[in-house]
Order: sequence, then structure tokens, then C-alpha cells
Amino acid sequence: MPLPSITKQCTALSKRTKLPCNNPAAYNCKTCRMHGARKNILRGEQHPGYVHGERTLEAELKLSSKLCELRHLEDLAYALKIMVGPKTRGRKPNGYRKQ
Repeated sequence: MPLPSITKQCTALSKRTKLPCNNPAAYNCKTCRMHGARKNILRGEQHPGYVHGERTLEAELKLSSKLCELRHLEDLAYALKIMVGPKTRGRKPNGYRKQ
């Protein structure tokens, strides 16, 4: 049962019935807590979980691009028969396309 409307209502619609949610929206948000209300998400050094900066978005993108470059060099070495044996295992980096 929806809560009584004391503030703005959630703007989310049900996928099944296409009716509005009827729950109150979270403070400074358009949706309620069940539909992903998020406010003031801190980024970078301001985030409370920031410890050392090794896992920031910028660091992740840089690492992924370097791993992609390394994977291409490995493919080239196998194509030229410079390397033999098993290839690198695991998940392929973002942006990797086998050539």
C-alpha cells in the first residue's frame, strides 16, 4: 500500500500496469527509494570510500587501455609465431577487438 503523499510523488511507472508508483519521492530526487533515488553522490577524493586512488574511474580506464594494448601485442606475437603455448587467461579488457 502506498504511503500518504506528504511530498512530491515518485515519477516512476510500473512496467506491468503502467500506473505511477504513488510513493513519496526521496528528498531532492524524482523517484522513491525503491526506484533508485540517489542524491549527492560524491566522486573522487570527496567520496567516503576513497582510500588511495588506485581504483578511481580514471585509473580503471588507464589500466584497461594498457591491458588492451598488451593483449594486441600478444595477438601479434602469436600471429608471427614468436610466442607459443597458452595465451593469457581471463576477462578481456574493455575496447579489445580481435584483429
